[in-house]
Amino acid sequence: MAGAPWGGSEELWHGTAKRMRLAGHEIGVSVYQWPEPPPRVMELAKLGCDIDYRIQRPGLLGRLVQRRFARANGVDVPEATYHWLKRFKPDLVVISQGFPLEATDWMLACRRLGIPYATVVQAAGELWWPEDSMLDALRTAYAEAAGVFFVSSSNRKLVERQLGIRLGNAAVVSNPWNLKAGGAVPWPSQDGMIELACVGRMDPRAKGQDLILDVLSRETWRSRPVRLNFYGGGPCDASVRRLTAMLDVPHVRFHGQVADIRSLWAANHALVLPSRFEGLPLVIVEAMLCGRVVITTDVAGNAEYLHDGVNGFVAPAPAAGLLDLAMERAWAARDRWPAIGAQAREDVLAVLPADPYHAFESALLNALHQGGAS
Repeated sequence: MAGAPWGGSEELWHGTAKRMRLAGHEIGVSVYQWPEPPPRVMELAKLGCDIDYRIQRPGLLGRLVQRRFARANGVDVPEATYHWLKRFKPDLVVISQGFPLEATDWMLACRRLGIPYATVVQAAGELWWPEDSMLDALRTAYAEAAGVFFVSSSNRKLVERQLGIRLGNAAVVSNPWNLKAGGAVPWPSQDGMIELACVGRMDPRAKGQDLILDVLSRETWRSRPVRLNFYGGGPCDASVRRLTAMLDVPHVRFHGQVADIRSLWAANHALVLPSRFEGLPLVIVEAMLCGRVVITTDVAGNAEYLHDGVNGFVAPAPAAGLLDLAMERAWAARDRWPAIGAQAREDVLAVLPADPYHAFESALLNALHQGGAS
């Protein structure tokens, strides 16, 4: 990640790297250098992984040197890491990227070095439609990967449309969920307030917190016993708070980050996640595993496990009017929420892998075989 030392998108590669290192594989990790290395990176270092720290924002001299290196080698990646890759000589490079355009140069660098590579795409969206100037490089980078992994089928289909090619090397994998073992969380009391949770980083560009505030500011919802609980931090926390005040939305609470997912769902009846772009949010999986109702937008993988009116409620697009209609359907069925939440849990358990790390490890070993055979 470039914006923060650690995030949910790091958990899959980290857990799989740890698992494979403990199984005896030689593992190298290249990450951004932060003033305080993330504890999970230090954990990998203690296990004997070879850690390469990349400078996030080089100075003027560093940028000039990097441009010279990029012109000479045809790939714009840090020179030190390029040479680290040559020395380490991995059998497979796994590139974790937040969005589909983020790591093209890394894929092309591996191709130039003759190293098989795979990539994990954590999110996709129409706003990342590639311009013609980058299209050929993207098509080459994706088509020649040993494996291309998405966290939702919807994102795979979108990226294929954006590239104009079918990716026969693509597959869908699951991110690990932040939830200790256990059954459904007991249903909260439904006497008095209906508690809605909006869980995710405070960033309306992605998570659409402004949309739920718009809906709850409407007269119909003002008169209802509904409380909105925001969980998470992020770059737009202050603006969401100010929007809440400007719209004078009643019954809104800000809780910040909460580590105990089960305790969060012990206090809430439903998740409202009006995303504008996504991968497949873990908060949806976790809410369903806890037996809670999900109200969300049909964006990326949000609705992949949901059937509107059966085990959740889905707005067809991220627009306040459409979210309002989905919430009205949910409100009309509120007496059935415990049963809907129970159905959600049953349905998601039927499709999730028992061990996401093992599933990803198997996919990588298969990609390694394919890459080595190509």
